[in-house]
Amino acid sequence: MTSPLSAASSSQVIHFSGLIAPAAWGAPFQPPGSPPSPGPGPFPPPPLLVVLFPTDGQIMTGQGSVQHGIFVTLLVLITDPVTQIPTLNFAGNSTTASFQVDPRLTTASLSATVQGIDLVSFSPKTVMIAVSWTATDPLTGMLNPIVRTTMESRVQFNGFSFFLHVSSQMRLAIAFGTLTVVGGPTVPLPPTPSAIARADIGTITRTPLV
Repeated sequence: MTSPLSAASSSQVIHFSGLIAPAAWGAPFQPPGSPPSPGPGPFPPPPLLVVLFPTDGQIMTGQGSVQHGIFVTLLVLITDPVTQIPTLNFAGNSTTASFQVDPRLTTASLSATVQGIDLVSFSPKTVMIAVSWTATDPLTGMLNPIVRTTMESRVQFNGFSFFLHVSSQMRLAIAFGTLTVVGGPTVPLPPTPSAIARADIGTITRTPLV
């Protein structure tokens, strides 16, 4: 996993240990000829892409820095259902969210107000999101089993190297909820495949000194 450091290189070590529950919802375009389904309030549900990555854990670096807490990353792309032109391209994060995970990884919930920027209008935006996860299979009613995984990967060229180690305990889950763009639509997030996991992720980056 490690090798002697060259005197002509610098090394950066980052380690995360904690809980994660990634989820994504992708572009539910209406099939041709089918009537649009009604949305909440005056807004129909627009074509949508959402990527959500909440974490609750501890990040340590090789310089001795330790950060602990909740961090939520959210990406939202909304397009006009007629022109297919993006009306919102949002990227943001939050460190003050409520992210609760059952110790057995059976359920999780998130409530967050995320500040970010809209890359369409190049203006600040706020998005509120509430999501629930359940690791119970909707077809069988049984709890999905814990899956344990370990992965290592290394890239090296011209004196640069990157090493990644991931170890996790994970239950497959279903995520669902709602997303509200402040000053815009409230969009339902239908059930989508997801996961609830406890993970250890470590990286070592070595860069040759010029």
